[in-house]
Amino acid sequence: MNNTIIYLIGHYGVGKLTIAKALCAATDARLFDNHLANNVIFSLVRVDGKTPLPERVWDMIGIIRDQALLAIEELTPPDASFVLTNCLLESDPGDRATYDRVESLAARRGSDFLPVILRASDAAHAERIPSPDRAERLKQTDAEGAEQKRRAHEILRIDHPNRLDLDTTHLPPTEAARLIIEHAERLA
Repeated sequence: MNNTIIYLIGHYGVGKLTIAKALCAATDARLFDNHLANNVIFSLVRVDGKTPLPERVWDMIGIIRDQALLAIEELTPPDASFVLTNCLLESDPGDRATYDRVESLAARRGSDFLPVILRASDAAHAERIPSPDRAERLKQTDAEGAEQKRRAHEILRIDHPNRLDLDTTHLPPTEAARLIIEHAERLA
């Protein structure tokens, strides 16, 4: 891939980070996982994956995210490709603004932009959410709370001609990465 921004979007536990790592290994793209920004703050307030977060946390994380996006725009080579991950919800106006910033970043860089919506079955979520790896990365580990959020808040509705939808329930990460790369190659 050359000058491509892939944005993996989905609820907790769909495999965003795992697929992002597979994409980066296969393409030499650079990873900006949402938890790179989140964990700067999460580690300081001692997030446990179950206790609700103070609302102000998201304002602080937004500043870190904005600086990372600015670094992508101003400090990276024009041919560099990136994989970004996030759980963006239709009910959160800040999430729409975040998506719009990334889409605008791609336009300013002249990058191919590929939003990918990832979904998984309830059973897959229930199995993946409480994993020790997620706890170690300060991610949501409360399967019941994650299910309630999934049922109450739909993923951001994205109307983009390059959008790709994948169900990761039985899709190995390397296969998901291959499908995304093939889609990106068709767009280039």
